[in-house]
Amino acid sequence: MSATPPVSAAPLLQIHALSKIFGEIPVVDRVELSVMQSEIVMIVGPSGAGKSTLLRCVNRIETPSEGEVLLEGVNMAGELRGGKLMPDRPTVTARKRRRIGMVFQRFNLFAHLSALDNVAIGPRRVLGMKLSVARALAAEQLARVRLSDHAMKKPAQLSGGQQQRVAIARAMAMRPVLMLFDEPTSALDPELVGEVLEVIRALAEDGMTMLVVTHEMQFCREVGTRVLFMDSGRVLEDTSPKEFFRAPQHTRAKEFLRRIHAVPE
Repeated sequence: MSATPPVSAAPLLQIHALSKIFGEIPVVDRVELSVMQSEIVMIVGPSGAGKSTLLRCVNRIETPSEGEVLLEGVNMAGELRGGKLMPDRPTVTARKRRRIGMVFQRFNLFAHLSALDNVAIGPRRVLGMKLSVARALAAEQLARVRLSDHAMKKPAQLSGGQQQRVAIARAMAMRPVLMLFDEPTSALDPELVGEVLEVIRALAEDGMTMLVVTHEMQFCREVGTRVLFMDSGRVLEDTSPKEFFRAPQHTRAKEFLRRIHAVPE
């Protein structure tokens, strides 16, 4: 296991008044959030609460309607010049996004490539590494997710859990400072969920900063350092897992926990 990186005194991620509006509906509604290095923030709530859209705005897959996202103090949207935000060119946005890894519900692997080359393709094409160097890095990341013996297999030869672990290795090969997980186990058969959660747990133990949208409440209790409860685009609770599951403050959070049978102990 690698050493835990030193924790900075400044937030790694800062989100200010972030909104995403589709039509006239605010799917993300004026979210404020500061995340310190090595925090594991679990984002929970009902379907349609805006959880996935929040992650997509952080990573600039979606362009926020309002507000700002700062990663290590750098505005993900552009630069302030004379008090006015000047939007980045697409190439600059792409360069900033390299600092954020994202793992989706679906694995999105290239069917014609081996697991090794699925992981190596980002460092090769985006970071400009030589093929041999990119493959060596990919092999290192596949070992990290316990898939060294499957490096030359195509996605169709892998289980869903193994494919998701390749997707995690692919994101980590870009050496991100922040990892986003958007319900990474929701597309898996129940018996495969544990192997993916164990990889995420290991990343947490190594000090990776993470935002994790999940419905796995026991995992949320055990691994998260904070829980954000969202509903209708708003963050209604931001507290420790112990406090969230023991004594949620908001009526909507209490209803949510009762409905998923994770009632306060």
